[in-house]
This record gives sequence, structure tokens and C-alpha cells, in this order.
Amino acid sequence: MILYGKNELFKTLMPENDENIGALLDFAEKYALSGNLIKAKIAWLIMMDENPFSLSIERSGISGSAEVYAKRDLTELRDLFFISPKDDILGCYQPQNTRVSGEEARIGKLISDFVKKLEAAADDEAFFAEVKSFYGKYGVGDFGMNKAFYMLDDGRLVPVSHIRDISFDLIYGYDTQKQKLIANTASFVSGGGANNVLLYGDSGTGKSTAIKAILNMFYDKGIRMIQIQKHQFVHLSALTEQLKKRNYRFVLYMDDLSFEDFEVEYKYLKAAIEGGLEEKPENVLIYATSNRRHLIKETFTEREGGDDIHRNESIQEKISLSDRFGLSIFYPKPMQQEYFNIVLHLAEIEGIEADRDTLIAEARKWGVAHGGYSGRTATQFIRQFKAAQ
Repeated sequence: MILYGKNELFKTLMPENDENIGALLDFAEKYALSGNLIKAKIAWLIMMDENPFSLSIERSGISGSAEVYAKRDLTELRDLFFISPKDDILGCYQPQNTRVSGEEARIGKLISDFVKKLEAAADDEAFFAEVKSFYGKYGVGDFGMNKAFYMLDDGRLVPVSHIRDISFDLIYGYDTQKQKLIANTASFVSGGGANNVLLYGDSGTGKSTAIKAILNMFYDKGIRMIQIQKHQFVHLSALTEQLKKRNYRFVLYMDDLSFEDFEVEYKYLKAAIEGGLEEKPENVLIYATSNRRHLIKETFTEREGGDDIHRNESIQEKISLSDRFGLSIFYPKPMQQEYFNIVLHLAEIEGIEADRDTLIAEARKWGVAHGGYSGRTATQFIRQFKAAQ
């Protein structure tokens, strides 16, 4: 095979020894797959193989000259797809792990559905058409199959296995803030103008929750999210170079962002936001949360001059980072009544049937004892109240 055989994956597909069979069973258990595991593995390898054909379909829907080689490879793969496994267990497997959840459950269903479509393909042309249709709808590889990623310290990306099913319905209040964030993201996914976003304000007010809700809301429209820690900013340039070649809209998520006066990682972030000689990718935005409006710590010594004869320039350099976020959204701490409203809203969602006055009285005591009134303390209170019922 020319395209699909380049990485040797398909050449080791048919299990000839215990090691290969064990790997196949691990694969089935991870995604709770049943039935013919050879078919499931072939479908998975087709879904994941990033080659000139699959990437071209993902980007533009047009396969180009690579289609000739892809058809040849997929004809061979279809022959393998319909070969009965030597081991009967692999032909009618039933997983022991039936409690798969989160992203692994979603991907497992995607594999199973794709297998059914490939099984229904009447000939080589129909098989090829199903593969092409899949790439056009979902894309290919890790970015095609997964919603979100976190970065390792060496710059590699790892898919997030479990993503909280958060929606904006869980966030009470902050309607103006939500509307701004949603509108910016909607424009981003539609190819319109959009800004990098800084969500700042008191802790526990729902800034991080709002960004997670954005991921779930816009995933089907091509949003993918990558969480990056500030000590990993040295990899930002290489990452954006990788992302600009893919047909997705990437949000680089930076949570609880702030810098001490001795930290210099912010320089990488400033460069990533504005770009260098090369134009900044139009399919990448940065969404950050912070308790600070100005992300880099300043001291009174700096304000008073210190040893820096160019004091104003030093101050401007530090506050300019926040200014480079085109959209800044403020999340203030809720007042007492707003806190009570959040508690009542969450209680309704959780199906808690309790006297309203009792609930508010207990919520007041909880807030006083646990750091004040915020969405976070309301959530913690509801969790504790429900567990005690």
C-alpha cells in the first residue's frame, strides 16, 4: 500500500501472535467494542491515518491526485476488512468493560457506526465513498476524533479522555458576559473576525466553566481546544505552525493566567498573540482566564521608579500583554442575592426538593464559612447539601 501502508500499521494488523491479540483486546476494552475486532481495527486505522488523501479531504473536500493511490489502498483494505478472523473470539467479541464513559464512549460509538457503514458498502467504489464521506464530516487523526487536548512539557498533545458535560444553562447570571463570549466564538467558527479573549475577575465566578461550555457548544462546528500551561509557552510557535495546516478552529486555553515580575514566559505569549514576520494563523485564538486584569505583577517600587531610568516604558511593557487580548470580559463577584439565586438555580437542576428559606439559610452559613459568595461556593454547597439528604 502506498498511502495507508506508509506507517506499517496495516501490515501488522492481522494478529499472528499473542502480543498482537493482546493489543487488539486492549483496544476493544478501551472503547467497549463488540463484534468483529478486525473490522473495528481496520475502521479505526482508516479514521486515524493522516496521509495526503485524508488531509486533503479534511481541508477542502477535494482529494486531488492522491485519490488514485487512495482507491488502490482502500481496495486492499476492503479485502482485509471482509476476511474472517482466524480466532473465533475476535469475530464475535463481547467486552468485559461495559462502563466506558466520556470521550472513549463517544469514540467507541463512532468506530462502531463507521464499521456498519463499511459493512454495507456493496463494492470498492461504495467503500471508497464511505471513507471519503467520513473524512469530509469528521476529519482525520487525533484532531478529528477528539474534542480537547492538553500539552506535555515536550510539546506533544494528548487527548483529554473525560470532558465535563457543561453547558451555559449551568451558569446562572452573567448574561452579558456569556453573550460576548458566544458571539466572538460564533464569528470565529464561521470564518468572521474574532478576538483573543481574556476573562478576568474574582475567583469562583465561572470563567473557566464558560470556556468549557464553549467547547461543548461549538465542537460540532469544528472547535478544538488545547490547554497549555505558562511554562509550556516556549512551544507556542511550533504549535501554531502545526495547527494552521488543519481544517479546525483551535482555541488555546490558558487557565488562571498570571505572571510574577521575574517570569519571562509572557514574552512568548505576546509573540503568539501578535505574530512575528509570519502572519498569525486565522484558525487559532487564545482564551485565557485570570484573577488579574493586568496579567503581570507590578510592585510599588516599579511605580515609584526603582532603579529603572525608563520606568514608564517598563510599566507599559507589562500592562501591554492584557491589552493584546482584543476582548476582555469582567466577571465580578456576585452580591448576596445573586449568590442565593445561583444556589436556587443549581438546586432546581439537581432536583433538590427543599424548603426555599431553609436552603437559603444553609447557603448563607456555607458561604460565610467557605470563602464568601461565589458560583464556586454555591456549587460546593449544593453538592454537600445533596449528599447529606
